[in-house]
Amino acid sequence: MSDSGWFATGRLLVIVLIGLLATGSRASAQRPEAVPGFDVEIDHATGMPQLPPQGAWGEIINVTDRWLVLQNHVGQQFPIAVEDIEEFLIRWPSSIDQISAQALVEAVGPTPGSNIVRAGHVDHFEGPDRMLVTPTYNEILPNNMAVTTIDPGFNRFMNAWDYGGQNMLYGWAYPVMPGAGGGNPTRLHIVGNLLSRQPFQIGVLGNNIATIVPDQANQMTVTQVTQGSTRYTRKGDYAFLMPREAKPRGLWVSQLVLYKTIPLRQFNNAAAR
Repeated sequence: MSDSGWFATGRLLVIVLIGLLATGSRASAQRPEAVPGFDVEIDHATGMPQLPPQGAWGEIINVTDRWLVLQNHVGQQFPIAVEDIEEFLIRWPSSIDQISAQALVEAVGPTPGSNIVRAGHVDHFEGPDRMLVTPTYNEILPNNMAVTTIDPGFNRFMNAWDYGGQNMLYGWAYPVMPGAGGGNPTRLHIVGNLLSRQPFQIGVLGNNIATIVPDQANQMTVTQVTQGSTRYTRKGDYAFLMPREAKPRGLWVSQLVLYKTIPLRQFNNAAAR
């Protein structure tokens, strides 16, 4: 065979090898089907919420005093230095009975009036973790903005007597929850000290009392929120994170929230990581 023939044959072998490598099996860490607890057909971790539009869920697969390594829903792994986490929080499952008399309680939900909040979820903060929140009593819109009389961006379409337009404004710009009526949505964000567990009441600003009741589905979950620490982090924990930037050494995140499966009082800090 001539030199040109050998050269052409060599080029063909290289192309075939490249094609085989490109279609061959990937590293197990990059294969969703090889990751326990992940469903390839629905493309998200079983038992975990769907991926939110501005954040991501991951599973802790390694932890040291200074680093966390997370694996996302498609098997990609990301190291995160503790100093690159701007806000590190932990949510522990809890109940109303476990809220201490010194705790601060936070709830957000629609209100039928009379300082009643229908909340599907409540957080409580104990001891030094009470510094994570401040006493609050605010009416808010569905997008968590404070309620205003008129949204300035639409002021040119309205006048002081346009009652119909004002009533429809928030329903068009900020959709109103079903059953909220034709006016502005009424949701309350409250943070205050525990006054009573039955009925569930907290003290709020203005020396008032707010009553927290389950949502329309008659459900209300409770978590205790604490500052995050690698001392409490274990392999297998799920975390929600808000990435800011991918740096050469790992992710830089604005917030990382770790979700535990047992209450804080049951956690064994001496257990191996």
